[in-house]
Amino acid sequence: MRVAPTTERQIDPAKRTRRGRPAFRMSSAGKGDVVLKCQSRLEWLFAMLFVLHPGISEIYFQPLIVNLTRSKVYRRKVKLDPRYKYYIPDFLIVVNGKEFIVEVKAAALLGMTNKDFDQIQEIFEKNAIGFCKLTELDLGEAENNIRILYEYCVHDADSVTTWSNDLKRLLETHQGINHVNDLAGLLEPVNWYVCAGILRGVISFDLLNWDLMGMNFPVVQAYGSLKHLEVISFV
Repeated sequence: MRVAPTTERQIDPAKRTRRGRPAFRMSSAGKGDVVLKCQSRLEWLFAMLFVLHPGISEIYFQPLIVNLTRSKVYRRKVKLDPRYKYYIPDFLIVVNGKEFIVEVKAAALLGMTNKDFDQIQEIFEKNAIGFCKLTELDLGEAENNIRILYEYCVHDADSVTTWSNDLKRLLETHQGINHVNDLAGLLEPVNWYVCAGILRGVISFDLLNWDLMGMNFPVVQAYGSLKHLEVISFV
């Protein structure tokens, strides 16, 4: 299927992150930091998912420094004192008005880390900040779906709205459209209108179980709801 050019771009080796890993730069689509710099492919995928999530209004990369020894949270750069133990979280996101710190880590590494996540969570809770850990298990097989929809999300907003409106009008005036294959010959290229419709709440989509690349799934009208993009639940 045709999509906009990928936004994945590895930084020059001379400009690697302080952890020594290649970084990925990406647009936040106007949510918080203009450019998000992720230190791993898994962080990059979750950042795209955060952009798609309708309840997330702001996304910030490594926004805080936590002094674990003194149980203090700093929202500014501070000089790290070698006498103390620190924690720098991956992301801060704002979900329906509430701040959450997100730690992204491969599932196999969670049990190997020396971070005391119970202590970290307690410190954040005292500061009215939520905390959660996310792994690749939370994404399932959704990587391709996330990447495709993200490319449309950061595409020209007017075009996406136009395509979604065209799809909406078609569904209102044509009977018997129950599968994406039924759109062939009515709207072309089909994937433009389908992806736009998913992003604008014209049709629903099971992000974790359906396949956008294969364009083989039913057409289910969403009537403006974007609940299908809320893959991760924050409480």
